[in-house]
Amino acid sequence: MFGKNLIVSSVLALACTGFAQKIVITTNYTADPAPYVHGDTVYLYTTHDEDNADGFMMYDWLLHTSTDMVNWTSHGAVASLGDIKWSSKTNGAWAEQVIERDGKWFMYVPIHGNGISVLVADSPYGPFKEPLNKALVWQREHWNDIDPTVWIDDDGQAYMYWGNPELYMIKLNKDMISTQGSIVTYPKIKDYQEGPWVYKHGNNYYMTFASTCCAEGIGYAMSDKITGPWTYKGDIMPHSSRSNGNHPGIIDFKGKSYVFGLNYELWRYKSEKMGQKFQHKERRSVGLSEMKYNADGTIQKIDYWPDNGVAQLEDFDPYKRVEAETMSWGEDVRVRKSGTAGNTVITNLSEGKYTKISGVEFGDAGAESFSASVLNVKKASSITVRLDKVNGEIIGKAEFSADGLVTVPLTGAVGKHDVFFVFAGDFEADYWEFEDSKTAIPQSPFCKEKLKDAEAKCDVPVVGASVEGPANFIDFENYDVGGAGKAYYDMDTENQGKEYREDRVDIVKNGDGFAVGYTQKGEWLEYTVNVETSGTLPFELSYATGMESASVRFFMDNEPITDTLSLSGTDDFDTYATYKGKTTKELTKGEHVLKVLITSDYVNLDWIAFGKIDGDIMDKRNGTTGIKPKIAAGAAGAFARVAGTYRVFDLMGNELGKVRLNAGASLTDIKTSLKIAGYHNGAYIVRNSVGQTFRVNFGK
Repeated sequence: MFGKNLIVSSVLALACTGFAQKIVITTNYTADPAPYVHGDTVYLYTTHDEDNADGFMMYDWLLHTSTDMVNWTSHGAVASLGDIKWSSKTNGAWAEQVIERDGKWFMYVPIHGNGISVLVADSPYGPFKEPLNKALVWQREHWNDIDPTVWIDDDGQAYMYWGNPELYMIKLNKDMISTQGSIVTYPKIKDYQEGPWVYKHGNNYYMTFASTCCAEGIGYAMSDKITGPWTYKGDIMPHSSRSNGNHPGIIDFKGKSYVFGLNYELWRYKSEKMGQKFQHKERRSVGLSEMKYNADGTIQKIDYWPDNGVAQLEDFDPYKRVEAETMSWGEDVRVRKSGTAGNTVITNLSEGKYTKISGVEFGDAGAESFSASVLNVKKASSITVRLDKVNGEIIGKAEFSADGLVTVPLTGAVGKHDVFFVFAGDFEADYWEFEDSKTAIPQSPFCKEKLKDAEAKCDVPVVGASVEGPANFIDFENYDVGGAGKAYYDMDTENQGKEYREDRVDIVKNGDGFAVGYTQKGEWLEYTVNVETSGTLPFELSYATGMESASVRFFMDNEPITDTLSLSGTDDFDTYATYKGKTTKELTKGEHVLKVLITSDYVNLDWIAFGKIDGDIMDKRNGTTGIKPKIAAGAAGAFARVAGTYRVFDLMGNELGKVRLNAGASLTDIKTSLKIAGYHNGAYIVRNSVGQTFRVNFGK
């Protein structure tokens, strides 16, 4: 946008200085930090200055999370002025605070000139909803009701403080959405302006605040009671001409104490990058510093937000799903909401943009591969993975021109490094994954036996000239072992069907069996198959969809073997139909990998069978055809080598019942078991647990 020279110079400036570390969040202008510790995570709620703001342009509240205080994940807006249904305000989403109680999350927000409102959610990620349809408190005689801060004391009593230029307090009931008693107005604390933040550390209570404007610093007072009186103690951060405003948020986290507040460093950085002189605008950014207490509980002074930021509390683990919007720095990238609450993607990815993750520990074994889930790909694009600086060593490059999960091998991803993802093209990204070479699972066939024995060996489905029985069916729930990015790609982390296998793929019940469901465009699954017959082959596909239509496409070793198949709607997702087609490419003999690519949303996939089909396909599927499998002469009892339950059918394909046999049972044993079970003289079709089917005649 600003030319290659400016981009390069800004990159070098970032790489060579600690300037960027004064800025916690780089995907948006942020202000009024309200950190909250829950479990091993800091939930940082902020207000949001618009990119073109001169004065205050603030419409929503954002959430960011971290476990190490350096790398932050942006979750986008969790609430907005539009969620306050009783108010007509369209601007003024000012300083908030969020607190959890009894599994509910409460967000307290000012509606400038209309008091303070409360919103409630079941999750820290929202959505936050307004339960009262009115203000929680509202002193209609003035406009001082801003900047709420809430604390739940040791006895369970909750308190809310707020106010500019006065300081007010009221007790909250246990439901956190109603008050008790009257509003208390406190005597003026020296240097108090606005933005109160109340909390307890050790045996002391603290009232911190933005000190008198302008420029604002951070001051504090102390008390031995949550209700005061408050004794002024001085500055945490002195007034500074570099920060026209301020707003404190203070937490203890993993053995350290931190203070958050405001600066204008992101806008200053962008002004310099554009070659413009810095001019004050309300485009703020959150600052962060470690904070220390003296023995008497007073706080050691901090001159300004440190150039080198804060120390990373723990190494970053790359061997898990990492949201693409996780970063310690992002160069001109943006975040947008996508799908369920809390899920976002990074957008605006093009030439010269990048993100950085600090302190990534690959370990001695190193990473074998890198996978990226990309979407809305507009043209040929790429992600180059570099170490330690934006023009550092390249360990891998993912190139792509379509949506989906792209996986590439890595070289040199060993030990601890800062990792840069450098973008080119035009696309968005959802998440990254690295795979440890020490624990990488090779792709291999899957069968039901592996559910009980991970070392079980599986016969691969057979693609032959004709469909003879169950061995010729590829069941979609039996996708290969190997994991995400290698044997399958599923866009959401949750197994929404919660059936059969325990990973991300959504498997649903289908009668006595299973099918793959909850599919989304761009997802895929792979299957190792044995092709016994070369040439183009017919096939039948079993599917269901409640949509008007759906579509899929098949590949063999990543080469298309069908066109995109247009599947008609089946009225609902429990009604299955078959699609008949023929491959558009000749198959070759040998072991290959079959891939099914979902090319539209929402189609359930049951099975596919390749080859000529004589008779009813379900007879073949159920193994009730009477066809004798290929075995050596004289080995009539070979079919019964598998112990377990055997299904019994008549010659019309009707299931009659079951018998149980021990491993190594002979044909005579089978006939005896049938007689004991009450079967009369005649001919029967018997199928064992691994799909082998044979005909048994006994009696006359």
